[in-house]
Amino acid sequence: MSKHAVVYCVTGKHIQLTAVSVTSVINNYKGALLDILIIVQDVTEKDMVTIKQIPIALQKENVIIHFWNPPEETKEIKNYQNTRFPEVTLWRLFVSAYFSSYKKILYLDNDTIVYEDVEKLFPLVPQEKAMAAIRDFYFSAISDDQDYGKQFGVATMKNYVNSGVILFNVETYNNLITTNKILEMINENKYQYLDQTILNILCEESMTFLPYEYNYQKDDHWLFDWAQHKNERVANLIIAARENVKIRHFVEFEKHSMPWEHVTVQDQWEKDFWKYLYVIKEISMNLQ
Repeated sequence: MSKHAVVYCVTGKHIQLTAVSVTSVINNYKGALLDILIIVQDVTEKDMVTIKQIPIALQKENVIIHFWNPPEETKEIKNYQNTRFPEVTLWRLFVSAYFSSYKKILYLDNDTIVYEDVEKLFPLVPQEKAMAAIRDFYFSAISDDQDYGKQFGVATMKNYVNSGVILFNVETYNNLITTNKILEMINENKYQYLDQTILNILCEESMTFLPYEYNYQKDDHWLFDWAQHKNERVANLIIAARENVKIRHFVEFEKHSMPWEHVTVQDQWEKDFWKYLYVIKEISMNLQ
């Protein structure tokens, strides 16, 4: 077992996105042993077999992929109903307790592409901090004029992080936050972006903020046609990050804005998404 792990949480058809992200992690990995842990529900055995073949196909057998059932604590989630953010989004809150034998965990949303060797990411969260994350692009852009900190239970939305890329310092996080506290806040169900807001509240005083390029969340249309007019200062920081993206996170801006929702390939990140998906399909066909 490695001392570090990459974790995903996925249900159903989104396993295809997970496979793309996993392939990008493996393709760029140059370290020693790495565990990739995928918490699944409603995923076929065939898809799991195919994904386990990715390290072998890419000649990166120092990467081991494991599939896990959801944490037992998730059975205590009550009356949660949100069509936009289903219950699977809450599982990330429990990964440090679930995989407590690891020192550090990189949690990734399924709709990500990784361009950096993840071995270089783990040192970015200091031992004294529970987690490291990246400020949310949208709230960064609007918070100079509209700071909804009180409504979200935090001091300011200027430091409100996006939960799609999180580096957990496992022991520090577990010492700070109990699963009972997480469940209590989930079952109160007070916030629109529930998993994200819970993390922001509980880790507000124990968080390291990473540059925008480590969770690059929007496309050029959002950046140049909206954000640059809304907040030039923040937009300029994002424009600088655009030149050195470490992790591309496909966060929706407008309808049909995700690469799998339209035919036209709009930028290099979308092109890379389809390239990685093609790799997966080739691996699958070779298994027939």
